[in-house]
Amino acid sequence: MKKCVKRCRKALAVLLMAVMAAAAGGCSLKGDVPAGGGSAESTAKGESSASVKTIKIGIGNSFNPMCYVDENGDLQGYDYETLKKIDEQLPQYEFKYEPTEFKNILVGLDTDNYDIAVHHYGWNEERAKKYLYGTVGNFFDTGYNFRVAKGSGISVKSEEDLGGLKIAVQTSSNVAYLAEKYNTEHPDNPITVIYDDGTTEQHLAGLNSGIYDGLLSIPFVDALDKAAYGDIFDVAGSKLFYSPDKLNGCYFIYNYGDEQLKQDIDAIQQELLDSGWQKELSEKVLGADYTVDLSK
Repeated sequence: MKKCVKRCRKALAVLLMAVMAAAAGGCSLKGDVPAGGGSAESTAKGESSASVKTIKIGIGNSFNPMCYVDENGDLQGYDYETLKKIDEQLPQYEFKYEPTEFKNILVGLDTDNYDIAVHHYGWNEERAKKYLYGTVGNFFDTGYNFRVAKGSGISVKSEEDLGGLKIAVQTSSNVAYLAEKYNTEHPDNPITVIYDDGTTEQHLAGLNSGIYDGLLSIPFVDALDKAAYGDIFDVAGSKLFYSPDKLNGCYFIYNYGDEQLKQDIDAIQQELLDSGWQKELSEKVLGADYTVDLSK
């Protein structure tokens, strides 16, 4: 009988030690993956895995320096750095990024594969009918340049001078919308629109070979491309399609129905502008401050 009791006590002691060891090993330190499959980032934000909502972001993979994948396969760029900073301030969300081609991003928003579309999107009326634009932009411009071949002699003083020219545009881009809208309003002297989704090198080759006369370009991109490729193209016009009476910023895009997500991100974006953080990022990545809305 005594031997039986002794064996039982020993078994209980071993069981108790096992339970205590399991409990100690199961304690989660900050940064560990919490129970239920939540991420370490969720824990670091101080939220339980059940209360953190994953936000799927479709973002460009080749638009340097706004959003692109570098030679190491890492996502980089001005828009990406902005989103990372915003995510740090919103513990209720966890941003997940899917770098992809420009043409796929809004399609992914249409099919609910993404909650946010990011590709330096300018505002236009047709797109705003279908999608929910952010209210606060992280970039503001003063219109487009008109890039032409070196020594072409083309001069564009206003949009009216674009009629009759062959102009390259990217499919579904804001400049495509502007060129198409121009043609609707100027049927007697339309632009010859050439849809070209090629690389910068291909666009430069197209200019020099005369495939098209020019393309509408962003001023800071012209500066970066001249630094990268040399003085091999001219800027024949500037401040095209700009009016202080319309929206001239670049914004994140959502689906209608995601107003709360938009409002939460807008609030942090405004803080980044007010604090000067966005200005510093613009100067670092883009070479100048593009955070001033000159229309106000």
